[in-house]
Amino acid sequence: MNNMISLIATAETSAESGGVFGALGIDWKLLILQAIAFGFLVFILAKWVYPPILKMLDRREKLIEDSVKAAKEAGEKAESAAAEIASKLKKARSDADDIVNAAREQSTQILADSEKEAARRAEQTVEAARQQLARDVEAARKVLRDETISLVAMATEKVVGEKVDTSKDAKLIRDAIKESEK
Repeated sequence: MNNMISLIATAETSAESGGVFGALGIDWKLLILQAIAFGFLVFILAKWVYPPILKMLDRREKLIEDSVKAAKEAGEKAESAAAEIASKLKKARSDADDIVNAAREQSTQILADSEKEAARRAEQTVEAARQQLARDVEAARKVLRDETISLVAMATEKVVGEKVDTSKDAKLIRDAIKESEK
């Protein structure tokens, strides 16, 4: 270090002595010393400072490139996922519409079947009522006929004053009823 200071001090005195460098105000010894110091500084920087800095910059550049690549991939995946979700939603809506339409058709069919069944049962009930009514009418006619026969027999007995035999009496009354029905 002392050497450098003495070198700098001697460089100032020789600048006054002249030369091309002296006319420009440059001390050539000082210039050489500064060039050696600059070279030494460049060597130290190149050997121990720049490599770690360059490695760090390379790592950051790679990290940035990887991040950009990952962001692009994530964007593409997001777009494909969004498209897939949209297609699945469209399919789900279509399936839901199909299910609703099928349910409507099924409920309409069930309603129609129920109406047909109700009409069939009503018709059966009406038919059973008709048959029962016919049986009741026939039974009422039979009861009425029997009562009429007995009333006519009593009336005949009163008119004639004596009872004709029952079988002959019943035959006469039946013949009379048949003629009245015609």
